Amino acid sequence: MLINNLELSHFRNYDHFFIEFDKGINILIGGNAQGKTNIIESIFLCSIGKSFRTNKEKELIKFNCEKASVQINYQKSDRDGNIKIETPRDRNATFEPVIIEKGQTRLTGFEDKCIALYAKGMSLRDIENTLKEIYGVKINKDQITKLISAVNEETEKWKKRHLQPMYVFTYADCLYIPIKDDLTTTKRAVYVIIGVDVNGYKDILGLWIDKTESANFWSNVFEDLKERGVKDILYMSSDGIAGFKGSLERVFPKAQTQRCVVHLVRNIYGICPRKEAKAIIADYKKIYTSTSFEDAKIRLDEFKEKWKEYKRIIKKAEDFMEYLEPLFELQQEIRKCIYTSNAVESVNSALRKVTRGKGAFPNENSVYKVMYLRLKELSEKWKKPIPNWKTIQPQLIELFGERYIKHLEI
Repeated sequence: MLINNLELSHFRNYDHFFIEFDKGINILIGGNAQGKTNIIESIFLCSIGKSFRTNKEKELIKFNCEKASVQINYQKSDRDGNIKIETPRDRNATFEPVIIEKGQTRLTGFEDKCIALYAKGMSLRDIENTLKEIYGVKINKDQITKLISAVNEETEKWKKRHLQPMYVFTYADCLYIPIKDDLTTTKRAVYVIIGVDVNGYKDILGLWIDKTESANFWSNVFEDLKERGVKDILYMSSDGIAGFKGSLERVFPKAQTQRCVVHLVRNIYGICPRKEAKAIIADYKKIYTSTSFEDAKIRLDEFKEKWKEYKRIIKKAEDFMEYLEPLFELQQEIRKCIYTSNAVESVNSALRKVTRGKGAFPNENSVYKVMYLRLKELSEKWKKPIPNWKTIQPQLIELFGERYIKHLEI
């Protein structure tokens, strides 16, 4: 239904035009608009006025007033409103719409809000109900899906983006997400790697999906990192899946792997008697928090003597010493950075919040999309180097010399 047709030729002169322009401003600010007709007319009148008022050539309006026009069509349908715009033209092509730009096909306000809600883990149905409750606008699931689909291209670019040539600390882990596969639903492994660059800033290096976690696919992940520009990794902390170390060293032979101590503690805790678990873990903590490896071996002997009745626990503690020994060769600040993969586990926890309760995802792309949006939100908080970086960097220079320094100059 055509509700209005504004033409600049209807205005007697420049002053008359801006009298009407100010009326439009008052309607919008004062809330005196009656119905959608006045609101839409006021918005576009303000848009025209702002564009021409910022133009120093006032005579341009007088010269082209008979040529330029704006048409506003509000077509009412059962579900939403569609606005058709015909932007004004002038002979010098200096008119630039403000509210709705040339070539724009979507009102970005709603698109951004839908994407923000989706990044928080809300379902399409929840987003639909929220928009209806807050704005009184009914947008169905299909339309919300179209708005969110704008993220697909951005997600693909992010997955293939070029990375830094060196990362000093990296953390690798997996989480499992249910994804539909024809008529069945299976849980698939989502591989996540976080890296700390040569300047101490954290970043998500990527997401990868496979049927399950395996050393073979970790090799593919590391190959992908190499293809995207990573030349060297100093330390990689992980939960210690079988074959992980070999997969890493085939692609980055100089990288040092570190088994996550928290996972070692969990393994011991899992075989502890319930009544004694707290005391056993407290004593084991004295081993991996020792100041040196010699001190750690003394603490181990004390641990073995105190809990000698639990043969399996003693065996685990002895076996895990090979993973602890490399830590004691490092300064305490670096040791704190690599002894655990909690950095990536905290990210995985945030990812689970936006995937839990959604049921099975229809495909892998939908998983990438919702996780990318969540990671993008998390990365906004990483604007500063990691704690103690001013102390850690000189230590890295002392340990690795030119291998590290040359990447500082890039």
